[in-house]
Order: sequence, then structure tokens, then C-alpha cells
Amino acid sequence: MRLIGFILNLAALTAVVWGNHHESLSLSPAEHSVVRYTNESLIVQCRSPNKDVKLHWKSPRGEIIREHKGRIHIEQTSPEQLKIVFAHIALADKGNWTCEAPDEGLHSKSLDLIVYQKITFTENATVMTVKEGDKATILCEVKGEPQPNVTWHFNGQPISTGAADDSKFRILADGLLINKVTQNDTGEYACRAYQVNSIASDMQERTVLMKIEHKPIWSKSPFVSMQYAYINGTATLVCESLAEPPANFTWHRKHNKLHSNNKLYTIESDSYWSLLTIHVLNASAFDNYRCRAANHLGTIERTTRLEQGDKPPAPANFKLRGFNSNTFDVVLSAPRGQERRPMDVNGFRIEYMTEMEFKSEAGKWTNAKRKDFRFEEGATFLLTNLEPATVYLVRAASRNLAGFSDFTKVEKYKTLSLEPRSSSGALESTSLILGLMTLMGLLRPRLG
Repeated sequence: MRLIGFILNLAALTAVVWGNHHESLSLSPAEHSVVRYTNESLIVQCRSPNKDVKLHWKSPRGEIIREHKGRIHIEQTSPEQLKIVFAHIALADKGNWTCEAPDEGLHSKSLDLIVYQKITFTENATVMTVKEGDKATILCEVKGEPQPNVTWHFNGQPISTGAADDSKFRILADGLLINKVTQNDTGEYACRAYQVNSIASDMQERTVLMKIEHKPIWSKSPFVSMQYAYINGTATLVCESLAEPPANFTWHRKHNKLHSNNKLYTIESDSYWSLLTIHVLNASAFDNYRCRAANHLGTIERTTRLEQGDKPPAPANFKLRGFNSNTFDVVLSAPRGQERRPMDVNGFRIEYMTEMEFKSEAGKWTNAKRKDFRFEEGATFLLTNLEPATVYLVRAASRNLAGFSDFTKVEKYKTLSLEPRSSSGALESTSLILGLMTLMGLLRPRLG
């Protein structure tokens, strides 16, 4: 019995010693678990109070780390200290990393490495094109740890999906399926990935612009099937079409394709419109002109008739009624009969530029500012946002269905100078008085 008691006491003492020895190893950081994102770094130091002990680190798979350089390696700073260095943490590194003292009876201390991965998208295309009527799959393969949740939005609005194969939208493991695409499906599709873990939350978005290939269709702008011009004037015909890919525009007269030249025709085209300017040299220009818009999916065309009209008369009674530091109030009129006729004046164009601009342009009006107005009996027309104390050159023309008249004689008008801010009330009063005096014919406009 004494022998059995001795053995039991020895076993208990050994357990206490072993337990104390187990606790003698320490890690820094001292946490039982450490959280890191992929590609981050980490250094963990294992220390023993016994300088004669030999330490080593084991991976979660039980492999002893022996390398002294590389992505994961050890560094011996002193006999009783051994560091493990993670230069770039990978998802595969998660698990229990153990520091052991094998010479002391395999006593150890473990660290649970938890690895998270931030949201990433495997696809990087930002534009895709799909033929009208086909199915489309917008890819959005998301990586992350923990696995992110994904939602879809179309032009900023959440997409409602169905489980049936014939539903409009269906969310797949790696994207969004759209059945029987139409032009209404053109727009931005956003794949939003959400991730929540114990240390942070994240949301990333990938946006794809989907274009639907379709044959040309006419834009919703009003179509004018008949236009007018006068001899020695010009007429501009407009052709607007939506298509994907954008249509190629051509202009035709009878069986002849028209080409841009300085004498007869000027053609300007962009992705969705084309302008044909006809220089009417004689009566032969009055004819049918056909615009054709085509891409590889189809062709559309329509015809505009150009008829002879009358050149409008130049404006009458062109004068300045009032002015201040940044505005001219201009009076314009044109003769019109009691009964409306197709060639009556229906508006005006006023062109203006500063005296300095006129000199720098060598007397040309090509780059002058212009403002178009509708015809209104007895109305005045405002030119705003002018520079104070500045001389402007101003001219005007009438407009009817056939084009513009000759411009009036150029007039010079000068805006008022600005007064100090403290006298702004006096300035407003002065401007009002000057405007009233001009209206009453008591004050002539200041000329340059």
C-alpha cells in the first residue's frame, strides 16, 4: 500500500511539473487566436525561460518550419526565443501553429491563425454587347473569406429574380442571366458583394454597361418631311437614328449618293445623327433628298422634300431700348399681314461680339455669340451675361421657313460700368432711370 501511495504521489507531482512546464512557454502576441487578411504580415515570438531548450515551429499540417527566409520562415533571435515570420499571409495558412520544446517532453504553445480574404472580382470587363432577342449572362465571380453575399442592381434599382428558367432575370453562381434581351435592358448592371466578419465589414461593386445590338430605329425627334429654301440660300436637313452598333448615314438624291463638297453639299455626321446642308445655287436644288441609316442588322431610310420658298425681309425697327452693366434690351420687328402665310417671319437671330473680339477675328462673324428668338408682336429681346463697360457690335436677321434674311447694319452699344459694391442700390436706381429715359426717347444710347 505504501508503494502504491508513493507512486500516486509521484504521478501527481509529475503532472504538476509537466503542467508548469507547459505554461512556461509563452507567445507574443499572447492571444489564443489572431485574425489577419490575406497578404498581410505577422510575426509571432515563442519564448522559453530555459536558455538550453531547443524550440521549433510546426504548421497546421504538422510540418516543422526550418527555412530562414521566404514567405514563411523562422528567425532565431536568442537561444530561448524563436520567431515565426509570415511575410504574406495566404488563405492556406489558417489553422493552429504550434511552438514546441521537443527536448523537454514535447511541451507546446499554440496559436490559432484566422485568415480572411477581402472581396475581389475575377472579371474586369466593363462593357458587353448582346444581340436583341438573345440570352445574356453578365459574369460576376466573387472571391472572399468568408464568402461574400451578392445582390444585383439595374440602373440603380434592385433586380427581382425568379427561379423559373423563363423568368426575365435569374441569379447564377457566377453571374446574372437575362432572358430575351430587348432595348429596354440597355443600361448599367451592378454586382454588389457584401462581406461581414468579426473584425470588419466590406462592400465592393462591379458595374457592367450592357449594350443591346439592334437595327436602326428613328429617334423620337419630330420629323420634318418638307423644308423650304430660297435661291442663293442654304437648307439643312437632319437625320437622327438610334442603333447598336451606331448606324452609318448616307444621303441620296434620286439614284445618286451625295458627297460632302464646298460647292453644293456639306455633310456632318456623328454616331446618332447626320446633317446635310444644301447650297441652293439654282432651282434645280429643289428635289427629294433621302437619308439612309444602316448597320449589319438592318437599314432604314426616309425622304425629305426641299421646296422653293421666299427669302424673309430683314428686321425693321432694330434699336436698343434699354441697357445696364450686363444686359441689352433690343427691339426688333418685321412686317406681317393679317392672315398668316407660310413664308411669314417666325423668329429672329441676334449675333453679337465685343469690339476686341471683332478685331481679333479680322472682322469675321464666324465665332460670334448668337441667340435665336421666336417672333412676338411688340416684344423686346434680352442679351444677358454681358461684360460691364464693354463695347459690343450687334446685328440681327429675320427667320422664316426658308431660312434667314440678310443681317442688319452693325450697331455699336456699350454696357454700363460697375459701381462700388457699397453703392449697389444707387446703381440699380441709376440703371432704372436710364432705362426709363431711353424708353421715353430722352436719352440716346451711348455709342463706342
